[in-house]
Amino acid sequence: MTRRGLLEALGRLNIWQQGDRRAPHKPLLLLLVLGRVRRGERRLASYERDVHEPLAKLLRDFGPPAKGGVAPDRPFWHLQSERLESGQAAGGALWQVTFDDEHFSPALSDKPRAAALKRHGALGGLAEPLYRRLRRDPALVEAAAELLLDGHFPESMHDAIRERVGLRRETAGGASLVREEREADEAALPRRPRDPDFRDAVLRAYERRCAVCDFDLRIADDLFGLEAAHIKWHAAGGPDLVPNGLALCTFHHKALDRGVIGLEPRSREYRLLVSNELTGRSAAFSDVLGLRGRPLRPPQEEALQPDPRFVDWHRREVFRGEPRSRPRA
Repeated sequence: MTRRGLLEALGRLNIWQQGDRRAPHKPLLLLLVLGRVRRGERRLASYERDVHEPLAKLLRDFGPPAKGGVAPDRPFWHLQSERLESGQAAGGALWQVTFDDEHFSPALSDKPRAAALKRHGALGGLAEPLYRRLRRDPALVEAAAELLLDGHFPESMHDAIRERVGLRRETAGGASLVREEREADEAALPRRPRDPDFRDAVLRAYERRCAVCDFDLRIADDLFGLEAAHIKWHAAGGPDLVPNGLALCTFHHKALDRGVIGLEPRSREYRLLVSNELTGRSAAFSDVLGLRGRPLRPPQEEALQPDPRFVDWHRREVFRGEPRSRPRA
């Protein structure tokens, strides 16, 4: 198993698809497992003790809104179908599942659910040669994590996911080797390119102010804390076009990507939504609640307004819970 073979396998994960709905179940499970590798934990993890609840929480917090509940058993079982190299049997399986109950041996197509996995003592882990390679190659663990994060989540969420799974970024002492390896990986593996002019075009359209709070601080001639946010994430196929962008301060960018705030079309403008899953007692909580029903500041040109298709995607795939009711006038 080569370094590039692993990264290519992670880059072509067979992700469940229905239109443009998000399905980050396998990437989140693999990130959870990479955290275990970095900590030196045993290769096979118990579904009941080690995977079910941590993965369920990751899916609730970083996956799409799931009104019917999350299903951590699905990626745990279906990851067995992924191959380390392309072809029918080349390279072997990426993931293996075994059972403490020797009499329970379902076929891959049987799709046992969480109760059966727990009852029969399901254990899952990376294939042994792959696990050994990752244990002796921290740079490969980092490259794999970065590829999964870049491919399925916006950058504003990367650190929060890393913290949750135990994959904090490398410290300065070990960062140089990781950086060199990553640059080689980026050169070798195809990735969807980003338009370098996207940020400037979005900030110019919104007059270099946050479209929510008007934040526009500069030091000398340099803007800081102001970002070009994708409404439909780049990782989900969202284009680098101004109608898919908003100029937002760092806080409101993260709030948009985590589904704390959203947009609602109203006549010829957009109004802000605030999730009913947000809680708090501080002045900051009151400030966010105060956004309910407020108009989003529009771009300079009406043709650059947010595209309803991207706003609808964000409402379905990112916005958490239901919108809080608007305060009375």
